[in-house]
Amino acid sequence: MTRSAPDTIAVVGTVAPWLDVDASSRIQLGHTVAATAERHLDSHEHLFLEGQRQSHVYIVLEGVVGLYKLVADGRRQITSFAYRGDMIGLDCPKVHGDSAEALCSVRVRAIPLGAIDKLIASEPGFGQTLLRIAAEEIADTRERLVSLGRKSAAEKVAGFLLRLMRRNAALGREGEILELPMKRTDIADFLGLTIETVSRNFTRLRTARVIGMRSTTEIEILDLERLRALADGEEARSD
Repeated sequence: MTRSAPDTIAVVGTVAPWLDVDASSRIQLGHTVAATAERHLDSHEHLFLEGQRQSHVYIVLEGVVGLYKLVADGRRQITSFAYRGDMIGLDCPKVHGDSAEALCSVRVRAIPLGAIDKLIASEPGFGQTLLRIAAEEIADTRERLVSLGRKSAAEKVAGFLLRLMRRNAALGREGEILELPMKRTDIADFLGLTIETVSRNFTRLRTARVIGMRSTTEIEILDLERLRALADGEEARSD
């Protein structure tokens, strides 16, 4: 059985001792430093574009942000989804290397780079926390590269749903109900598939009673063990 790399944990709880995300406009650093601001984005609104000079990092408070690159012919490759609790922008200290688009209604906290630099310089624990987050993101990226290059469409779709379950667990949301605020085309651009292939594999999972479609944005996992087997390639599927 293939062992998946651990998913990147949600960082809100991890960085909360330094970044008080519940405060309306402040970072806590022993004393109070006026620094952060909350931003609201509508679906398809961009947080930033590839090539823009970076001024902030962001913590997702609500919704999902898709980070993507455009290839020469205009096709989009989503490199990652940022969910509630994820931090965006740690990997691009000067210029944004990709674009960030709200895939639904999104709320983020914007933290100036200067505040992050101050915390790293003055709080060793904060720097260590960011290093651990970065290491987990690298491990997660390696796993996704294997998925994109070697796994079948059925394995990719099943693995995607399992990743969402693990993220829910990291956020304290145990259970078999998954919310999918992103569209099928977003999932396709993330997995390197066509939207028709993604839809076909969702239909196969539903027909096989592995999942149930409660709505277009909500899925129920009915057979977790079989979903895991599909993700690990233990059940042959044609694409």
